[in-house]
Amino acid sequence: MKNIALIVPSLKGGGAEKVASLLSIEFAKKHRVWLILFDGEGIVYPYEGTMVDLNLPASRTYLGKVLNVFKRIYKVRKIKKKHRIQVSLSFLSSANIVNVVSRSNDKVILSVHNDPSRRRVGFWQRRVYRILYEKADKVVAVSKGVGKILGESYGISPDRIIPIYNPVDTQEVVKLVDLKQDCNERFSIVNVGRLTHAKGQWHLIRALVDVREEIPDIKLFILGEGELRGYLQDLIRSLNLEEHVFLMGHQDRPFEYMSAADVFVFPSISEGFGNVVVEALACGVPVISSDCRFGPREILAPLTDPTEQTKEISHEEYGILVPVCDGRHYDATVPLTIEERKLAKSIVDLLSDSELRELYSRRGKMRAYDFDIKEISNKWGTLFE
Repeated sequence: MKNIALIVPSLKGGGAEKVASLLSIEFAKKHRVWLILFDGEGIVYPYEGTMVDLNLPASRTYLGKVLNVFKRIYKVRKIKKKHRIQVSLSFLSSANIVNVVSRSNDKVILSVHNDPSRRRVGFWQRRVYRILYEKADKVVAVSKGVGKILGESYGISPDRIIPIYNPVDTQEVVKLVDLKQDCNERFSIVNVGRLTHAKGQWHLIRALVDVREEIPDIKLFILGEGELRGYLQDLIRSLNLEEHVFLMGHQDRPFEYMSAADVFVFPSISEGFGNVVVEALACGVPVISSDCRFGPREILAPLTDPTEQTKEISHEEYGILVPVCDGRHYDATVPLTIEERKLAKSIVDLLSDSELRELYSRRGKMRAYDFDIKEISNKWGTLFE
């Protein structure tokens, strides 16, 4: 039994935060766990262990941000010494910095959840990150693609980068699937994700124009909140899709909606992994995903090169990959792009083929177990020794 600290900015939502939540529950079965949060307000994920709220939320001013870093380092170092922490895991960049600099006698493990090549950093920032990564004992990347780019971007030795996929509590998903919502529609699409640029939901909304030509009564349910809600609402109105696209906001039980849908569509521009893709597979719903960097290809086509990106509709072993859209915020007057039309075609083709949907449903459930929390926590456990 070890004394383990999990350091994360908050548990207000997000993929990395959910991973920290799941791991705290699993680790607490065998170890003593301290969950250190910069901001303990607005917790939406369950956890186990002793929660320590530093009460140092994100600051909007430059001076406040700098002071926060030093205050967090000071407090975390005190916690590590007081409780004789042996292993410290951190999630997201701000927590990674604090974890490394607050090192006491603990083994320091960082985790990287996003494509590092998309992080806009200057020369000196890049140097700082490189030094921090070099000071860590191990750096966990949430996908092979992220790990490869991490090594190339910061010159980290490959033997210090460990790819470990994000976990899913498949047993919990199965329980909630039994409580699924009835959409009462002939065909329905579901998407789950924050309403942000990286998630690309406007491309899916625009693609629905073409889908309706073949399936007039199609419905799209988007679960999530974010800064693009206003833009998406305007786009829906401009395209006269108010009776077909529904922004459902944040849902505490997304699995109930996912399992009731006929297809899960994931039009992301970029990802680190794509947790909800695995959750959709666990729900038994067929998946169509953009072949973005990184994650979806490793989930749906594990035997292929993780850096490959398709230009056509590609039927893979566990789901369908489509070309990534260009990420431009179009309005309703702009014709659909080639990628949006291919996305629409992939949806129509899948909804028109019940045998293919059943095949992907069966395969998806099996694939999801490769990411079960017990399997993934065991991989993390090997790093504690």
